[in-house]
Parts: sequence; structure tokens; C-alpha cells
Amino acid sequence: MYMELSHRLGVNTPRPPGVPPLEFRHECSIARGDASNLFVLRFSNHTGTHMDAPWHFVATGIRICDFSLEEFVFDRPFCLDLSLGDGEMFRPAHFEPHAEPIARCDLLLLRTGYSLVRQGDPDRYRQHSPGMSVEGAHYLAKQFPSLRALGMDTVSLACIDHLDEGMEAHRVLLGGEGRRYLVIEDMNLNHDLSRLRRVIALPLFLEGVDSSPCTVMGICD
Repeated sequence: MYMELSHRLGVNTPRPPGVPPLEFRHECSIARGDASNLFVLRFSNHTGTHMDAPWHFVATGIRICDFSLEEFVFDRPFCLDLSLGDGEMFRPAHFEPHAEPIARCDLLLLRTGYSLVRQGDPDRYRQHSPGMSVEGAHYLAKQFPSLRALGMDTVSLACIDHLDEGMEAHRVLLGGEGRRYLVIEDMNLNHDLSRLRRVIALPLFLEGVDSSPCTVMGICD
């Protein structure tokens, strides 16, 4: 069984503060007498479900097109349910009781339930989603060297209510010489993931940029 673990892009996609609005312009239209339909798309590469590659926050980090195709396939995903409230941050105490399954996985999905907030109260979602603390990022980076990616059902890894700390948490997870790590933000984890066995997360391959929107597919038994 296949499931969409990413949100579809649209003009109403919730955006973190500071991210410019998305625009779809109907440049050519059959209804207006043109030979075909054609749209011009304008949006940030950090709009909607997207992947942060290291260059997003690390000057010497690698870019999204520097990853090979197989690095976007995860055969040992693990979804961790952690119910956090507005403005709360993930800390080591959230992860320590689950250290054993996290150590076995290559993609850690953090499900807070904010996919439902995204649907019902998008402004709350974009302004007050939970995020990662610096100490939580250090814990994950140090304790789980086999972890290749982190995915979250929040607008960003950064908690907007604690933005400076969230930006530093990015640097901790993405930093390091030759670090090949991905952070997938704004995921749709509102599914039964108990039998999830593989995740394929394919970015839009944009040359010369740090990160990219992506389509994420989950495969279940």
C-alpha cells in the first residue's frame, strides 16, 4: 500500500513567517484561446513539504543535488509519536525512552499531531508549531550516527516561538565536514504508519540551490 507523506503545494499552503507567498500564474490558457495550458510557478524552495540539505545552514555543507538517488530511499523508517503543544521543543528526554528503535532506523519521523492543526488552523500551525531544541539536536546527532534523515509534521524543524534556537538546532544536525543528512519539514504523517516499511522522498532537483520541495511516498506491508 502506498501513501502520501507530503502535502500538495497550493496557494493556501501554510508558510513559516518570512517565507514569501506561493503564486501559480496561468500564463497560457486554452479557455482564453491559447493552444495549451501553461503555468508559471513562483515559490520559495522552503515552501510546503521540503528537504533541508546541509548547505541551508552550513556554508561548507552539500547541496540537495549533491545527494545520490539511493540516499532518498529509507528502508528502516521509524515513526515516534510525541504529543507536544504550541511552542514546545523536542529535548533528549523525549528520545531517551525510545533509543533502541531510533538506533535501528535510518529515517526518524516525529509525529506531533500537527498535521491536523495544519488542516484546521493553518495560522496557528505556521506560527506556533513545536520544534527542535539545541540539546535535542545534539542528542540525536551524537547518539545515532546511522540516522540519515529526520522528518516532522511541523512547519519547520525550528520552533518559530524560539527561532534562534531552532536555527542553531538546524546547524547541529546538518553540520560537520561532508555531513550527508536531510531534514524533511512539513510532512503529512496523519496516517496509520504501524506497518511502514519504506519511505521514498524525492526532491525537485534544482541545481545551485541549498534545498528543495519534495514528494514523499510511504510504502506499507
